[in-house]
Amino acid sequence: MTALTRRPDNDRNRKGWNVYYGDVRVGHIGMRAGVPVDEDQWGWSCGFTPGCDISEQTHGTAATFEQARAEFEEAWKKIERAKTEAHFELWRYQRDWTAWKYRMWDEKMQMPTQRTDGRSRCFCGAEITNASISKHIQAAHRGIGA
Repeated sequence: MTALTRRPDNDRNRKGWNVYYGDVRVGHIGMRAGVPVDEDQWGWSCGFTPGCDISEQTHGTAATFEQARAEFEEAWKKIERAKTEAHFELWRYQRDWTAWKYRMWDEKMQMPTQRTDGRSRCFCGAEITNASISKHIQAAHRGIGA
């Protein structure tokens, strides 16, 4: 069984962690912003998109980090039972596609959809078409967003 791990998020103003199942971000646990001091100070969200139905995703609040973590882990157990490797692959593909797209923009490369002939070049030099983008990203740029 793959263990859940936490990685600090990038919010310098409050504590928070992204929660990963292997390489898939499956949620977040962190301090809530703007809540009164007599309310729960910690919040959590559990689920990943794509890969989870909106009805499967859940969230909650807690008074302490330890309570938030325990509630998150219980919610994750319910989601994990219903997931196959294909669900996690959907998330990985979306992660890599998004990172690839932003790299193309950073390199000032046009997408095939931006050209009248439907052809372009990837930043790696490969010729790509509208029909070949998905296979190209999976073959040449797997993990680019990790």
